[in-house]
Amino acid sequence: MLVGGVVKVMKRRLPAGQRSLSFLLLSFLLLSFVLALGCSTSAPVILRPHIPVAEEGFLLDPVSGFPLSASPELEQRVRSAYAVLRDGGEIVGINAAMDEVLESDPGFHAARVVQAQLAFIAEDYQAVQELLLPIAGELPEYLACQILLGRAAELAENQEVAFRAYRSIQASSSIAGERVLELAPKVIEVSLEAFYEALDRGRLGEAEILLNELVAWAGGVGAPQEDLGPPDLRILEAQREVANGRGDLEAEMTVVQELVARDPYNETWEERLADLELETGDVRGALARYERLAETRADDVSLMEKVARAKFLWRLELLPDHVAGLRTRGELNRADFAVLLYWLVPEVRYATVDNPPIATDILDHPRHEEILRVMNLRLIEVDQTLHRFSPEKSMTRILALRALIGLMGISEKSFTCLPENERRSLASLGQGALCRKAASCGLIPETADCLPGAAISGDESLELFRQTLDLLGST
Repeated sequence: MLVGGVVKVMKRRLPAGQRSLSFLLLSFLLLSFVLALGCSTSAPVILRPHIPVAEEGFLLDPVSGFPLSASPELEQRVRSAYAVLRDGGEIVGINAAMDEVLESDPGFHAARVVQAQLAFIAEDYQAVQELLLPIAGELPEYLACQILLGRAAELAENQEVAFRAYRSIQASSSIAGERVLELAPKVIEVSLEAFYEALDRGRLGEAEILLNELVAWAGGVGAPQEDLGPPDLRILEAQREVANGRGDLEAEMTVVQELVARDPYNETWEERLADLELETGDVRGALARYERLAETRADDVSLMEKVARAKFLWRLELLPDHVAGLRTRGELNRADFAVLLYWLVPEVRYATVDNPPIATDILDHPRHEEILRVMNLRLIEVDQTLHRFSPEKSMTRILALRALIGLMGISEKSFTCLPENERRSLASLGQGALCRKAASCGLIPETADCLPGAAISGDESLELFRQTLDLLGST
């Protein structure tokens, strides 16, 4: 329309001779104008960053907090680029300038942080994480890197990465500290779920790695407490689970002590602490704790059983050291078991020695007197051919059960599981029959628990003694 209007005017006002030349010239000029206009509309738009006010605190000067050294010239170039970015400068130019800096010094990560800041402004949070995660791993206390990484990960809903980044600079940034408090509950919950899933699948090593990170994040037994509040109870419980899974009684007891201190009215932890005290040798402490619990739970059969066991072991503590020390033995020999029979059973200790079997290998044995009384009552067999007691030979479970049922056989008390007519034939009972007899008398839960050929520990022996003495009425 513009070209047509101009042509009409020229036709009216110019002489015919000049109209032809002028028309060509004007057409050329108008065509040039249209082409120029078209080119200007297709030219690339120069992008300039806009920083939302709420995000300004996450875009810090990347040079001032950079922990490594760099040339003053490169530092100045990065500072200039950062200033241009904060002032809304052109993005392409800033990126190009930072590429040049990194070509000169690939280890000057401040330039990479500027590029990550540009990506953040463009809301490309995945690119920010890809740029900064390697730097964050190398320089965990690099404030400008970690705070930007934390915010980008948070906006990308990658809460674990965000929490880890903020946690690493919590001591030097109030903003990071606030974000840690905000994110902690959810992150801990998710991590605990992963921990228990690994534990349920038997992946103890994987569970421990997850737990160690949780302890570093939110506290726990063994964690530094400078900037942490009281440990999360759920993490303490997780630490107890791992210690229990490893069979580390001392470590578990340390955690349970903390749990009891945090929640002194929790009877579950109080009872578990008593269990651990008993297992680790603090019999007096365990007994006192059990008895306190029993004041309000006298009808709790399981607890009363624990009270009885603790009382029995406390009496053991009063015996000579060579007797009390047998409790911790992983495997008892025949002489050890004879010592327990002598000291724990009055009927053995005060029995009259009357024509006992001859055993030539106990004459100079330090436990000669105890062994002699046991031999006198035929509670542990002697090789009648070689005349040997074999005091150092391992004591098996079947031999222990035979000796304890033998105690019942010589007792004046009557037992439903051991009628009078069976007492004289105990020595001839085979292994299977003896295991069934031990189960029927309550010495073992069931026949499958007999394990006749297995060695027996001090603790296992004492539990069998306690059951037997209870039947005998000697506890």
